Amino acid sequence: MTTFTIPQKMSNSGSIHDIASDMFDRDIVFAPGCKFAVVLASYYGGKGYTTHRTQDAAIAASRRQADYSHCIIDTEGYEMEIIPHDTPYLKRKSHY
Repeated sequence: MTTFTIPQKMSNSGSIHDIASDMFDRDIVFAPGCKFAVVLASYYGGKGYTTHRTQDAAIAASRRQADYSHCIIDTEGYEMEIIPHDTPYLKRKSHY
């Protein structure tokens, strides 16, 4: 299993929509074979993420969470952007 740690953000910085917590680091534990995680904003509490083996599965999970603040990251901590296309795909956007 791979783990990516989202570092704690400084208290009173950012917004409630951030995936980084202002109280602690967040460990995202990727299940075996998983390359992507859909991570909810830390505001929601709890585990707050699901892991996925394929881009298609991550995109589908992201669309199911459309009403909530979230993002997709890969195992190296890069935020992924959904590129609309006949077959949507993910592109690296920025690093956490």
